Amino acid sequence: MRNRPRAAVGALSLPLALSLTLAGCSVDDSAGTDKPKAKSSAAIRLEPLDRELAAEVPAQYKNKTLIMGVSEYAPYNTFGSDGRVTGLVPDLAAQLSAILGVKIKVEKTTFDAIIPGLKSGRIQLSAPAGDFVERQEQVDFADFAKSSVTLMVNKSASFQPKTGLEVCGRKVGVEKGAGTQNVVAALTERCAAKGKPAVDEQVFPDLSGAALALQSKRIEAVAAPSAANTSASSGSNGRFQTLELKDILDLPASTAIYGIEAKKGSGLAPVITKALREMYESGTYGKLFGLWRLPLSTVSKSQLAVNGSKQSQTK
Repeated sequence: MRNRPRAAVGALSLPLALSLTLAGCSVDDSAGTDKPKAKSSAAIRLEPLDRELAAEVPAQYKNKTLIMGVSEYAPYNTFGSDGRVTGLVPDLAAQLSAILGVKIKVEKTTFDAIIPGLKSGRIQLSAPAGDFVERQEQVDFADFAKSSVTLMVNKSASFQPKTGLEVCGRKVGVEKGAGTQNVVAALTERCAAKGKPAVDEQVFPDLSGAALALQSKRIEAVAAPSAANTSASSGSNGRFQTLELKDILDLPASTAIYGIEAKKGSGLAPVITKALREMYESGTYGKLFGLWRLPLSTVSKSQLAVNGSKQSQTK
């Protein structure tokens, strides 16, 4: 579960328009200064620098700008026409920058380029992504949120499924590289076991493209995590509806813990986790999730952990 899109103009500036009305942030890489200049949502004050925690940042990262590569996934990340990235993740990055005393620059990328980018060192962080044991073999996670796979449908169409088996044989859009593809594959296996046709998976480079296809009725549903679909449907002027189907939620990877990804063994995930716990205790964590209308995506303090998930994408 998890990767995301480029916001299209017009029809699916839907999540974009929603996110821009809430409040934005960016994390500045300000040349010529020895301290990071973080900009966060004006409604929430930045956390103070924690010098003890800042001292735990691995030496190789202390005097460089950490690049956080993000794919679009409103309201976690939304790409604006002016090049800005707004959402919960940029706001978290600003808070982490303030607490840890490091520069963090949020940059746009595609979800399938993130793990290769972390491995190569082109980027140092990314979020959000489903924390699965298979991915833990390649990267480290600082867990911070949760989600579940939903279906978004066009309200003007006749397709309004009440069970996962009703999705068999239907055209369903998914984002390339996302764990949602595993959910759709598992649903197809269930369809086959019941003698029904496979789900007709339609792969898109981002969820904005999938939503545009749904609007034009080239596909019948979009399978994506709850935050993305809820954001798109709530900003669609009544065009779309998001459905949570109980018999899909028991499929592999249909629910997930989200993490901030870092290069395996880099030492960044543990210090980020400590900073997240500090934000939890101060109340900033809850305020940010409330600001971005994601109160159901919060986790408990104990779930703010390094590689805390024991979940598989396929089992």
